[in-house]
Amino acid sequence: KAQPDAAGGDLPQFGPPPIEEVVAAIKELKPSAVFAPQVETSVGLQIPDEYIKQLADAVHAVGGHMVLDCIAAGTVWVDMEALGVDFLVTAPQKGWSSPACAGVVMVSEAGREAVLKTKSSSMALNLGKWMGVMDAYLADSGPGHSYYSTMPTDCLRLFRDTAQETRDFGWQKSKDKAIEMGTKVRAMLASKGFKSVAAPAYAAPGVVVVYTDDTKMYAKLGAAGLQVAAGVPWKIGEKTAPGQ
Repeated sequence: KAQPDAAGGDLPQFGPPPIEEVVAAIKELKPSAVFAPQVETSVGLQIPDEYIKQLADAVHAVGGHMVLDCIAAGTVWVDMEALGVDFLVTAPQKGWSSPACAGVVMVSEAGREAVLKTKSSSMALNLGKWMGVMDAYLADSGPGHSYYSTMPTDCLRLFRDTAQETRDFGWQKSKDKAIEMGTKVRAMLASKGFKSVAAPAYAAPGVVVVYTDDTKMYAKLGAAGLQVAAGVPWKIGEKTAPGQ
């Protein structure tokens, strides 16, 4: 879980647990999979690429697989191959700004091989079944389908169009712009005296969480037409109920 800085007092700033401790735990426990969010939304914390790579290397060393949740990362893309990510989870409605209609799972070759070796008694909660649906759709003989997979085709077409629009805009450009916007938002809030919950080295550009002692802040922002989350309990051993 996220760790507070030692000098933060009642308003600590959080970072991920030391990578050395996590790697040691992986070596000891030998999990079949390690799950991690690229961006943890309740405190606005982002783990850097090198941290992800060390997680992946550690779990691969014990025969496991790396699963990365990138839903809240927006357009701050990761390179699956370079970082050793076997399964990447995302969704249309976040950084893509597309209709919420499906879960998206990107799978490495090693991840695919692992899925094909598994057996499941479930149809819906079975990645192998859904990989079969996709394989049938992409078959050289023409798009195939399964009777149990009636899909939200209109929204999926909109998602496809949005992905192509982002591609045309530029993958790197969309990442750079997201980081630029988030950096400016954080700088503006800091200039107004709002302290970031995430430590500077781990501050996510797309999810900004700050401290406030104004219990009416949520209502004030709502009245101004801004939708925010407030008062989210972290459940990571914080000493006081946080204002956000």
